[in-house]
Amino acid sequence: MERLAEWPGVRSVSWWAYPDEDENFLARRLREIKTVEEFQSRVMGPIAHIILDRTSQGLTCSGLEYITGEPTLFVSNHRDIVLDAYFLQTLFNDRHWTTTQVVSGNNLLVNQAIVDIAASNKLIHIGRGGTKRSWGEELLAMSQTLRTALESGASIWIAQRNGRTKDNVDKTDPAIIHMLATSGPIEGYRIVPLTITYEIEPNAVYKAKYLWTKDHPQEPEKEDYMGQIMESILQDKGHIHYAFHEPVDMTMGEGMTHKDYYHVVAERIDAAITAGYAKWPLTEEVRSQWGKMMEGAPDYLRPYLEKFAPGN
Repeated sequence: MERLAEWPGVRSVSWWAYPDEDENFLARRLREIKTVEEFQSRVMGPIAHIILDRTSQGLTCSGLEYITGEPTLFVSNHRDIVLDAYFLQTLFNDRHWTTTQVVSGNNLLVNQAIVDIAASNKLIHIGRGGTKRSWGEELLAMSQTLRTALESGASIWIAQRNGRTKDNVDKTDPAIIHMLATSGPIEGYRIVPLTITYEIEPNAVYKAKYLWTKDHPQEPEKEDYMGQIMESILQDKGHIHYAFHEPVDMTMGEGMTHKDYYHVVAERIDAAITAGYAKWPLTEEVRSQWGKMMEGAPDYLRPYLEKFAPGN
């Protein structure tokens, strides 16, 4: 908390979030924080609601009856670099429920401030790249970490695939299920699928550029994760809905190979997530917000950006 309070960017965040206070308001609050729970309830939660109030038409949810307090692995589609997990924590925090641990790639830990914020939000990070052997060791370590957390009574959020969906196609990677099973049987796991729907796709311009690059191969650019984080926080989002689903049937059929089992579990998760997308009547406000995004995009990206238009 002391490092975050000294981070130069904290003054900008404080000015943006609390314009009626002096620029050191947030730094003072950070220095008062002693626990993760305080950080989430006194800092992260209030700022999440400020983001929602200024950039969305509201956050709603359904299927809360499937959140029972039992150790649960929430597996969701992945549309935004940080907001998917952030708003999940907000839903839990608002109800005074114990928040989940969060699995994320270490590629997002771009500076010390992000590292500190992540650590103070129960983030479990997984490495990317490396040799085949080191990657296997990383997966086993991750599987053991998640198993230990669940056995200790914690719940966890994990995306259905490595990296965000950049083409509006949400599909669970069976390798995620394989990773979970690397450290032992998973038939007893309680997996609750979660569908996250944003009326206006986060980072839509960036995703349109990704699709354009696939059609026009070129030297890949280094990803600006910090820029994308800020863009997704500040951009208009329209409505947002979190739909929780009935826990997945984890039965392994007789004679089924482990490989087939991983695919079957992934398909069961997909069926729930696909059934949970929210739709809203297109309002003039959302239409205008999307129009401004289209106008600000380069001409060559607009055909690709249309794929993410509200209502599609």
